[in-house]
Amino acid sequence: MNSALSVTAGEIRQELGAVLRGHREGQGRSLGEIAGEAGCSPAYLSEVERGLKDVSADLLIAITYALAVPIAAVYTDLGRRLGAWHQDEPAWPADPRRQLRAVTSGLDAASLRTVAQFGAFLAMNQAEPARRRIGFVPPTAEGSR
Repeated sequence: MNSALSVTAGEIRQELGAVLRGHREGQGRSLGEIAGEAGCSPAYLSEVERGLKDVSADLLIAITYALAVPIAAVYTDLGRRLGAWHQDEPAWPADPRRQLRAVTSGLDAASLRTVAQFGAFLAMNQAEPARRRIGFVPPTAEGSR
């Protein structure tokens, strides 16, 4: 399997077409049915599915809408097929700190500052958290602990 950083445009077209075909065939639907709903010809959709034609963003959205598949699912499937991550790794880390590092790793200083300001804004506008005392437990009616 190739690294997602070293694939050609042709390989991306081929894998994207395979993803779209897999969703269509998995639903038991015909080329004509999906093409009609997406606003293209069955011949063109066939060429897209075989990786012979590029698909515009508008048409890709129309095709995924016709398939009732979120565009994010198509891109996730494409990423998996291109080897963007290993199958044994989770697609998104569970640890919020790792999520923040992953999201902000490619940002410049000004963009990081904007993210930090937005985070501070959200924190200031949240409902008040429940207050609790730290380090002091008052004695109970029966005596101290």
